Amino acid sequence: MSKLPFALPALAENPGAWGPSAAAVPASVARVPYAPYSKSDRVGRVADWTAPIGPDGAPLDARRHDDRTAATGRRHGARAAAAAAAAGPDAALAAAAAAQSAFAYLHPTDDDASFSVVDRAAAPVRRPGARSAAAAPRPVPATAVSGPSSRAAGRPGSAAATAAAAAQPKTAAKRPGTAPTGSSRYGDRQVRVRDPSIKVGPTWTIVEELDFNRLNKLYLNYTDPEDIAIHGSVQYVDRAYERINTKSEKPLQIADKTFHNVTASDDPVIQGLAKSAEGLTIFASDVVLAALMNATRSVNSFDIVITRRDNLLFLDKRDGSVMDLVTVNENAADPPMDGPDRDTNINNPQALAHEAAHINRSYSQQVLRESERVEFGNPNPFAHGEPVQALASVAYRYRRWNLAEVSLVVRTQIDAAVHQPGAGAAAEQQPEGIVSSSAPEKDTIFATVKALNEFDSRAQGAGGAPDWRQKFDSQRGAVMATEIKNNANKLCRWATEAILAGVDQLRLGFVSRTNPRDRKRHAILGSVIFKPDDLASQINLDIGSGWGIVKAFTDLCFAKLANGKYVLLRDPNKPMLRLYQVVSAAAAAQAAAGKVATPAPADE
Repeated sequence: MSKLPFALPALAENPGAWGPSAAAVPASVARVPYAPYSKSDRVGRVADWTAPIGPDGAPLDARRHDDRTAATGRRHGARAAAAAAAAGPDAALAAAAAAQSAFAYLHPTDDDASFSVVDRAAAPVRRPGARSAAAAPRPVPATAVSGPSSRAAGRPGSAAATAAAAAQPKTAAKRPGTAPTGSSRYGDRQVRVRDPSIKVGPTWTIVEELDFNRLNKLYLNYTDPEDIAIHGSVQYVDRAYERINTKSEKPLQIADKTFHNVTASDDPVIQGLAKSAEGLTIFASDVVLAALMNATRSVNSFDIVITRRDNLLFLDKRDGSVMDLVTVNENAADPPMDGPDRDTNINNPQALAHEAAHINRSYSQQVLRESERVEFGNPNPFAHGEPVQALASVAYRYRRWNLAEVSLVVRTQIDAAVHQPGAGAAAEQQPEGIVSSSAPEKDTIFATVKALNEFDSRAQGAGGAPDWRQKFDSQRGAVMATEIKNNANKLCRWATEAILAGVDQLRLGFVSRTNPRDRKRHAILGSVIFKPDDLASQINLDIGSGWGIVKAFTDLCFAKLANGKYVLLRDPNKPMLRLYQVVSAAAAAQAAAGKVATPAPADE
């Protein structure tokens, strides 16, 4: 068997560059175009054997592209190749390589055109005999007639169609409850219009308007107050109520006590202090002052009666006003609303406010020990011969703040005493004047007692609150966070009242209805204890901003108001406070006749 011949190919050496030299390239491949590339380039294909050959011997790209940029590039490349062919063989070879696009990576557009999504959802089952809205016969309009004119009316733009459209009645009004065309996501939400807390008289005149944007920028560095006197007596807290949870809830009992809620100008102690007051002096209760200091957080309307008597200024509340009630979910995104069933709906805002006020009174007395009490030197100023046991546990602490050249006297309130060994000696604002106490004074601190209430977690106006009976024990922080969001103004007022009174604790009880449809029976589910300053930090309450509002308002009153009565009204629908001058009808008639009118007390 003979061996196959084997001949080594000729290898051309190129010492000056990589690859074969130009002289060693065979003539059969001398004019074959090539596509230079680097390792970082994306190569679409190694070789294109399907591309047709053009008249110049170069392969053409037969692929279809819609990209105008690629077509423009090919045209420019062809022109460069022709120019290079005229210049010489080497230049033609380089131009042919630049014009070659067979190896370039191009995104195939045909793949996108053939792509489709398969719907695997089950088709809806149609009931036998049911007809869809599209298949239902449409009513024939009264203006449609048969014949050529009706067919012409169906063609848009024709004269008959224009006449038919003009003859059709315009149906711009939509059915009640539907959103307007082109409305936003919240376009169909009802706009709530709130009523003012007091009816503005036709003869009242606006003295000043204070918008919340300006009030929020105020601030005042306040000083510690001075105690003037303390009246009344308080009972000690029953510590057993601190261990109550949802599994050992206790029914809320109606308090059989006498509560006095007297305004500042009717307070006999303040009346005595007003007689001996020197300089510019303001008198107010802690409830009214807290409402003014946190006015920018309020949503509902409230009013404060201002009386100017020379150098004295009284900030009062009206009897039976919203100041005597407790709001529920005032700051919620969807607060309780009045509806057509207002008289029968137990969850309307007015009914909930009365219910919350009764709960606070009952809870503040039920969690106390009847036999343990702290007696102060001065008796209750509002008692009219009732025994101490018949009066609610409350002590009134009268304090004075100096606001530059203005003196502010406030009647604050203490609800209870707490037996805590060693805490009384460390208290910074311990009240003086204790005559007797069931526990040593060094082991006694004082507290304010309030209650949060739940009506129905599934009802309108609940504000997204969780069910307390299910979440309070395991997620107490989430329950408290929801209450801070929905009742920001109420909690800010309570924290402000506690800070003004100088108490060491603010005790919050959680009370819920026994049955969501019964507003008269409630149960205590638990309690939380705060230091007033700690609660203020949690709810983002800066007491200095409140003092800035008080200082600016009192300066305005002493600068612009004459002797008489005025009303400060929180606008029900705009973030502002309006100061009205109360003018009686007779004074208004005198002013219209050209006589001098003096502000007169008007109960309007």
